[in-house]
Amino acid sequence: MGNQFEHLRLPRIINIELPRRATGGGFGGTKRTDVSEHGKQLLGQISSLIEPVKQKISPFRLDPKLIFKIKVAEKHTFSDNLVTQIGLNVLAREPNKAIVVFSSDNELAEFKKRLENYSQIKDGPKYEYLGAIDELVPLEPEDRIGHLLDIKRVEAGEVAALDLELWHTGDRKEMQNYLDKIAQVLEELSSGTAPMRMSDKYIGEYLCIARIKVTHEVLELLLLEEMVKEIDRPPQPGFERTGDYNLPISSFPEVVPPPEDNCGILVIDSGVLRGHPLIAPVLGEAEVFPDAKREVIQGGPDDVHGHGTSVAGIAIYGNIENCIKQLSFEPTAWLFSARVTDENGKYDEDILVETQLHEAIRAFVEHYPNCKVINISLGNDEQIYRDGLKQFRLAAKIDEIAYQYQDKNIVFVISAGNAFYEEAQSNEQLRTEYPNYLLNKSARIIDPATSAIALTVGSLSFGRGSITEPSDVRRQAIANLSGYPSPFTRTGFGVDGMIKPDVVDFGGDLVLDLSYRENLGLPKVNVLPDSVAGVSVVTLSKDFNSSLFHICSGTSFAAPRVANLAAQLFTKYPKASSNLIRALIVNSAVLPKEIPPEFQCNSKQSQSQNTKQIENQLAIYGYGQSDLERAMYSAENYVVLSEDNILIPVGKFHIYEIPQLPPEFFEVEGTRILSITLAFDPPTRPTRGDSYLGVTMEFNLFKGIDRESIVNAYVDASKTDVPDKFAEISLDILKKKHKGSNIVCNLSPTSTLRKKATVQRGQVEITPRAIKYNNLPMILVVNCNRKWANPDEIEMQRYALVASISHSAPQVNLYNRMRLQINQRSDREQERLRGRV
Repeated sequence: MGNQFEHLRLPRIINIELPRRATGGGFGGTKRTDVSEHGKQLLGQISSLIEPVKQKISPFRLDPKLIFKIKVAEKHTFSDNLVTQIGLNVLAREPNKAIVVFSSDNELAEFKKRLENYSQIKDGPKYEYLGAIDELVPLEPEDRIGHLLDIKRVEAGEVAALDLELWHTGDRKEMQNYLDKIAQVLEELSSGTAPMRMSDKYIGEYLCIARIKVTHEVLELLLLEEMVKEIDRPPQPGFERTGDYNLPISSFPEVVPPPEDNCGILVIDSGVLRGHPLIAPVLGEAEVFPDAKREVIQGGPDDVHGHGTSVAGIAIYGNIENCIKQLSFEPTAWLFSARVTDENGKYDEDILVETQLHEAIRAFVEHYPNCKVINISLGNDEQIYRDGLKQFRLAAKIDEIAYQYQDKNIVFVISAGNAFYEEAQSNEQLRTEYPNYLLNKSARIIDPATSAIALTVGSLSFGRGSITEPSDVRRQAIANLSGYPSPFTRTGFGVDGMIKPDVVDFGGDLVLDLSYRENLGLPKVNVLPDSVAGVSVVTLSKDFNSSLFHICSGTSFAAPRVANLAAQLFTKYPKASSNLIRALIVNSAVLPKEIPPEFQCNSKQSQSQNTKQIENQLAIYGYGQSDLERAMYSAENYVVLSEDNILIPVGKFHIYEIPQLPPEFFEVEGTRILSITLAFDPPTRPTRGDSYLGVTMEFNLFKGIDRESIVNAYVDASKTDVPDKFAEISLDILKKKHKGSNIVCNLSPTSTLRKKATVQRGQVEITPRAIKYNNLPMILVVNCNRKWANPDEIEMQRYALVASISHSAPQVNLYNRMRLQINQRSDREQERLRGRV
């Protein structure tokens, strides 16, 4: 990239934080004409809900709570505020608009009183908003059966380890009491042949879960309990294949530990081989969680399985192949290891994964201030995300921890997961249908890759064939081109349509054995059982006495490459927020030079076809492959402007100015790219199907228009009662006032697509004819919307912003011209402030 320069500051126009009006009453939709009949119908449904609760006798002796669903009519809304007014509390909102509610009053007196007025049985207020309710529905035992338990039910005679989740009322003492009662009854019901118990529990802000061991009969009783939200089988991690890579190093170089204050990476996995000569000098600490007494997991923090050692090697060295070629091993990050699986690569039967995760992170992050990056290359293959599902529990826990430890500025990096196909039919499909099958529902990302605040990483092929058997035409790599997606990578989108994965990196390829069955003459297509040298990732082997290295393929090994990059950025910018690190990584990402034709945009295609292609690209590549140098430094022809740790009042907006682009930027031939990236870390809640994020943010960029016009439009928009449509209203006002003028920068992907996530990038290629980019500074407006987040708890949202402008011609000296403008603007601002004193 030529000379390396420090990034510049993005100028913000201060003192423009315009007030936004609060949202209205929360009822939307047309009025009903059959009010009397509809009201009586709802009153009848209330009676049906109340009676079973009164009559119910349960061995668990839980205080009865009346829990049911309010189904909201199509094209209607019913706010949390209205739910409270009728004497109910919101437990969850489902994607189909149903609201799960509870009441401590088993008579529902307030609700009945208002329904009697609404249905005109009694005189008084009309409460027309009750017309938005379609029906009131009880929760059935089947509603409480989780996905994994549904696949594999508990059999007669089995004592199954299960995860029990209760509806969280918001009162931790009450939830503790519920769990204590359940634990007590399980002990009472236990026998020598059926030893039942509660072995672990976790009560958070919105999660109340326990690990229980129960028989089929007791499970059936628990499924009848109103307070039970869901019972499921525990998750288990899936691991990739590995192969030997016997590469001798005759004169093994000395490993020099990194400087003491370099950033550290916590690898939560199957442990690490502490005695490995390439790990020992870099290892800060290794521990088993939460098995400090070594009663459950044998062998202590050491890695019996090998997966954790492979992941850790890439996390601390990045590209190990380069280290081998150069015979130089210079680790760029410290390593911390939390072992969470047993010698068989399984999670513990008695302990919640959420407990292990929380304990591990707390132990390392609170004791080691430089431990800021957490790599999780574990995923549950059976928890595949589907459109309309709410957030998975483990992913939700990761987001909760990220929010809870905001002051520690942790960056989570998670692998997207692998879709390895075992059956012959599927392997044939790998060969003939690649890459289209990557967009199948079965290839979607898995828990916990759906985490909103983590960076999710998909996988790319190196584009190489087999090194060991290059002339064997029967052995063919599936992707076989550099930058093509790995045949096993999992794809997006995520919760609420978030762009996932965020980025991609090298994770390898698969090789097919195209041998023939001699007796039948039929083609036989098998994925080779072990990884193959050349197409696979080279990393560290747990069996280091026989070989220091081995090879493997999987998204598990793409994620630590990004974790290494994040750690190097933290070392360079130790005071950076986790938001700035995420924004720099995503802003630096580029699509590979070659991508499959199926995902390319084409000038001959219609706009709708290209829109679909962009969506497909995002689902597979996210924003592309990150580049450390572009993330860390600016150059003469590549300028990065950034702002960090900015607090925006929820419901307001900030305005920034991107300096005017110099004439030579347009005059010199080449490719010109403008990119804006926003990252923020809002509160999250998996019980909210209406919006997983409690606060959302978005941005819009304007060109060829003065600041005052934009401010006026946003002032007018602030007077509306539609907070979620605030940005759209502002744009409409501007477009009407400036008809025929193209004042909005059409960034890709569109705001509609990108604004659903916590890290968002919009990019545009600037053509030489786009003169509106150089006659005035560009204006960037960032706004923040409140979803369900309570104003009493969350007044401000922090965020980071990165803008970059690049020209492919190295002679365009963009950096110095923009730095001069920013300095001049800063001097003028200081002068103006001094004049006020």
